[in-house]
Amino acid sequence: AGESLPRAVANLLKGHDVRHAVWPEGCKDANDVLVQHGEGALAACLNAARRIDPPAGLITGFSDLPPLGDRRVLRIGEQPFDWAVALELGALSVWTGIPGSGKSTFLTWAMDRISRVESVRVGMMAFETHPHDLRDQLSLIATGREFGALDGDYRQRLAADLDRRFRLVHHVPVQNGDDRQHLAWLESMVWTLAVRDGCKVIVIDPWNELEHLPEPGETMTAYVNFATKTIRQWAEQLDVHIALVAHPKKMPTEGKPRPPTGYDIADSAAFFNKPSLGVTVHQH
Repeated sequence: AGESLPRAVANLLKGHDVRHAVWPEGCKDANDVLVQHGEGALAACLNAARRIDPPAGLITGFSDLPPLGDRRVLRIGEQPFDWAVALELGALSVWTGIPGSGKSTFLTWAMDRISRVESVRVGMMAFETHPHDLRDQLSLIATGREFGALDGDYRQRLAADLDRRFRLVHHVPVQNGDDRQHLAWLESMVWTLAVRDGCKVIVIDPWNELEHLPEPGETMTAYVNFATKTIRQWAEQLDVHIALVAHPKKMPTEGKPRPPTGYDIADSAAFFNKPSLGVTVHQH
């Protein structure tokens, strides 16, 4: 836990110069250094403290890298999915499938399993699913019945369990203000889910529902390349996994529809090239 603390503090104090000091052997904090080695040694440690988020580029040796907690891979905990679906913290995955293939339903089930098996909290931005419908899906997974069909005590216990394991993002229209769901808004939601609410997996479902604002003269291909790279950087900085759902472009329907890949998502091949994992949900 101590190794991941400097990154957690840097995320909490976003925009500030957060540095990591290394104490001499046998010292656990600054006071130990002062008592055992004196003011000069303490000053030297503080002057040598390294930035957690150095601006722009920085050339270092391997020993200069800031501390990082053990890299974790989150799994569903059930075969045959564990060999294919492994969500690495600090990485981006893209999920796709033709309409009606069940990708959002499967993703909800997978997030429920991961939150239980790995004891992590999941942040859900399900723009096409009403929160009550999402609650019913999770209730069906847990009990086989919709939330409203449960008796009072059982419903209360399930609600407490879901509150512990999930956070929801609601889009609230703002009068006389900017309520657009663009990339800057998405960054604010991701940061809040990760830092304030401690979510280790964040689902954005779907990409197509966000409002995309490319710069004047910027092609959608260039914008998507920039946006997916930026989202991947958020995941790395916040040490979370971001699962991005994106609909494929219209595909031929003659014969059996083939399973789409990231290359079949409209606007850019970045949906295939940028993520660490691509998941296709398809029913033959």
